[in-house]
Amino acid sequence: MSTPPSDHRSPPGAGAAPHAAPPSAVVAAVRRVLAPLVRVLIGFGMPWPMLSGLVKAVYVEVAERDFALPGKAMTDSRITLLTGVHRKDVSQLRAGAPSVEAVAAAAPSLGAQALGLWLGHDDYRDADGGPRPLPRASRAAGEASFESLVTGISKDIRPRALLDELLHAGLVRERADGLLDLVVAAHVPHGDIDKLAYYYGRNLADHLAAAGHNLAGGAPPFLERAMFHDGLTAESVAALRREMEETGMAMLVHLNRLATDLAARDEGKAEATHRFTAGLYSYSAPDGQRPDQPDESAAGGAGGGS
Repeated sequence: MSTPPSDHRSPPGAGAAPHAAPPSAVVAAVRRVLAPLVRVLIGFGMPWPMLSGLVKAVYVEVAERDFALPGKAMTDSRITLLTGVHRKDVSQLRAGAPSVEAVAAAAPSLGAQALGLWLGHDDYRDADGGPRPLPRASRAAGEASFESLVTGISKDIRPRALLDELLHAGLVRERADGLLDLVVAAHVPHGDIDKLAYYYGRNLADHLAAAGHNLAGGAPPFLERAMFHDGLTAESVAALRREMEETGMAMLVHLNRLATDLAARDEGKAEATHRFTAGLYSYSAPDGQRPDQPDESAAGGAGGGS
């Protein structure tokens, strides 16, 4: 059973020591948290340039919002001191902070750019306006091919490497005659991706906020517990999952009923400005397998709900 740290440090936002090196244990913990996150990012085609733009904007936003000194206006120089983001970038971000969506759209992946060009450029469309089959390489000067598609966007990556990824993802199919087809249907997300992404962000953000509060010695600590057990068979894990789903959902239903009653009681009160989150998650994998290598034989395990 995990427990919050017993030592008490200044909680985030109460001041910072920009010149102190972070504890190595915290760096190791953050790296472990990032591994499953990066696995999701790569899986959804979000490359490093896109993530770096998002992270830079969030660094500036959080520093400005949560680390201001009492009675003093937050300056670009102080944000640079706290975050390491260049002062020129800080100034630009504060002057017209782009939305998360705008930052993401500004740095599409090479794969997304190539597929977008294949779908939209006249050179790569057939007479009906659809994506035309392409040979791997141009057989004559000026002939459209997958190679010309990729090199027209960037010469930093080999067309064969990108093609291998697109074939593996099922976004491109190789025909018997050697031509490449763009699988248009594969671009339509399966399931309600908007809803799934919303809960992915909201649930993980609140969980990280609670764990970060406890890690920094915030008082009182939030309830943030998990049980761990290894040396189990797949059948035993399945039994634990069934039991957790039954007892855990019963707990969430009970809390939701209580919250509904309390919200009705608090309606109209000026101080009714707080929100409450209680999450539930499970995860299973073979012993020794990293969190960024989920057990493909067991679906689900996401925290939270609605």
